[in-house]
Parts: sequence; structure tokens; C-alpha cells
Amino acid sequence: MTSLSHIQLAPRAARDLRTLDGQVRRRLRDALQQLGAGAENLDVEAISGHPGWLRLRVGEHRVLYRPLGPKEAGGRPGWLIARIVDRKELERAIAKLR
Repeated sequence: MTSLSHIQLAPRAARDLRTLDGQVRRRLRDALQQLGAGAENLDVEAISGHPGWLRLRVGEHRVLYRPLGPKEAGGRPGWLIARIVDRKELERAIAKLR
């Protein structure tokens, strides 16, 4: 049985997703659905120097996310997607994480 998690897009991540072309957007949405379903075969790494933050690799793009707090997700497990960036923009996006 798979564990479903709540996926919440920050306004900036939603804007990042809207700017991408259709095929890339579909791949990212599929990856986010897999993340929410608890898939174990995703390319996920912790972001060094930023405790709690993770990076999901989807082709040339990187999804920066963290677990949602209990109040943020209404008591359900979940993830806050902060940014979706091209790999070339990763370091700049990581530097702005809070």
C-alpha cells in the first residue's frame, strides 16, 4: 500500500511550472505525483547547508522542496514545493532558500 502525501506548490513554484513548455511540465507533474505517492525510485538528495530541504532531479530541472509542518498540511504528511528551476539556476535558487 502506498502512502499519499499532500503536495503544496508555493506561488513561486506554480509560476515556475507555468513558464515551462508542455512536455517538461508533464514530466514534472508526473514526478510530483510520484513524490506524493511515496515512490522510492526518485533522484532525491538533501541540500547541504540547508537542513530539511531536498532536491528532486527531473531531467534538466530541479525541484526544491521540504516537508510541510503539521499546521501547514492540516495534520497530513506533505511537501512544500518552493521552486522548480533549470539545473543551471540551482545554486542561485538554493542561496535564496529560507
